[in-house]
Amino acid sequence: MDSHTLEGLTLRLEAAERGLRGARRAMWTGSFLVVLAIGGGVWWFGIRAQVGTPPAIIEAQHFVVRDAQGFARGVLESLPNGGTQLVIFRDPQPGDRWRELTGPGPFSFGVRTLSASSQLMLWNRDGANLQIMPGSVGMANRDMSRVVLESGPGDARLWLADSTGKMQALNAALLADVAAKGSARPSAPAKHRRRH
Repeated sequence: MDSHTLEGLTLRLEAAERGLRGARRAMWTGSFLVVLAIGGGVWWFGIRAQVGTPPAIIEAQHFVVRDAQGFARGVLESLPNGGTQLVIFRDPQPGDRWRELTGPGPFSFGVRTLSASSQLMLWNRDGANLQIMPGSVGMANRDMSRVVLESGPGDARLWLADSTGKMQALNAALLADVAAKGSARPSAPAKHRRRH
């Protein structure tokens, strides 16, 4: 592996670190929005309690947050597979169109709890996304090229995919082997001057 390839990998790792910092900021923002939504719900039900007798338990499979025009802006729902998710839409969704988008996205922010793990997802308007799960961080563009940093049993891996979706993995052992081969190159023979 030449220095140009290592430099490219270094740039991609730095981009992954920047993405992770942005995801942390988004998680704090999302947490603030969730607390704000819960606080608003408590306040709203508190006002209703003063007007009439509130129900002891409120149950639903979907809680939809709508704006003043009636467009869906966010959803807290139970998933068919037993998980739960909170998604916040970048653009308002008319009527029940939100149902089409909560599964695959894109939405601006989403948090899911699945049977095996949890997931944090962020999308931009161009379809690029960042997904964080326990043990992995992935970034993808609309054209399927993506970077996944994965920490699994035994060894961490950096997966790189081109625009066709073909994945290549790099791990610490492979990088150490390439570095060892690069440092073991024979030196060029010394040039001798001819005497005339």
